[in-house]
Amino acid sequence: MSLIQRLSAVIGISVCFFVAEISVGFYTHSLALIADAFHYLNDLVGFIIALIAAIVAEKRNPPQALTYGWQRVHLLGAFFNGVLLFGLGISVFLQSIERFMSLHRIERPELVLIMGCIGLGLNILSALLLRGHGHSHGHDYHSVSRQVITSENPECNSLADDKHLNHRHHKNAPMDSSKGSRHDLAVAGVMIHIICDAANNFGVIIAALVIWLARYGGRFYADPAVSMGIAVTLFLSSLPLRTVKDTGLILLQSAPDEVNLDDVKHDLEQIPAVLGVHELHIWRLNQRKCLASAHIVLSDDDQVDFKEIAKTINECFHAYEIHSATLQPEVIGRRLSPETAGPLEEGKA
Repeated sequence: MSLIQRLSAVIGISVCFFVAEISVGFYTHSLALIADAFHYLNDLVGFIIALIAAIVAEKRNPPQALTYGWQRVHLLGAFFNGVLLFGLGISVFLQSIERFMSLHRIERPELVLIMGCIGLGLNILSALLLRGHGHSHGHDYHSVSRQVITSENPECNSLADDKHLNHRHHKNAPMDSSKGSRHDLAVAGVMIHIICDAANNFGVIIAALVIWLARYGGRFYADPAVSMGIAVTLFLSSLPLRTVKDTGLILLQSAPDEVNLDDVKHDLEQIPAVLGVHELHIWRLNQRKCLASAHIVLSDDDQVDFKEIAKTINECFHAYEIHSATLQPEVIGRRLSPETAGPLEEGKA
């Protein structure tokens, strides 16, 4: 099954279970069940976002206004879902505190137990539906990505040249993205939500058993206690993936953590005929692709060949796994000719 088919199946399962769980939760006055149902609602929104992102990403002809295509759709979806998850955690946590102060009697705890067991089974089924795609998708992408880089940039392996002897990229070069942890944030977020839901189901089952089988008066505190635990899992479900932080930084066009701008500038300024570098910008288009732009100040020398300098500059960028760079030459002392004045771009964004 394709990712779209699997997400569609999971969405259908989640809609049916959400309606049933929220109904039973209000009927039995179980805050734990209601909180778990709203966690399911948040997951349902996440599934829909991931589905839309997958459908949109398959479109070959994006609107002309989207010059980078749909490459940030998954990031936008992951960021939106992470914000919803964080807000939902705050809401459930505050409600659980209120329930501790004003205890409610749980009606028909056996229904709460049944819904918890059904939810656990559906989470296992959803995890099985999505697990296979998450593994194969990552390998397929990286194999294609490495082929593209090799074909477009054959000079990447020529870094032993004397022009790069004093450069810092030899010791600070980032690891190959194919071996790193740059996962598809949208699909990874879905999987983490499913795992957290399963933990919530165990909590609901335990609370239902305590309320149903115990006979002491404080047994009803098990419900808000589990609700508070669910609120904590809502927070933790985004913290390991750092969905909001990671996607937010990429949307703010931040540089990768492993790339030091001072080192990049140092390497570029070590290139012969380069007098200075300014307006250096490095940013991520998504969690896999980096871009850069820079103004290169050159000496007023007729012997300066900007094409050769640009080749060396791009070799430096390649060492930092930046495979698309736009360079603007600036010659001190005379105007640039029309042939060299325009920005020179290598690679495809």
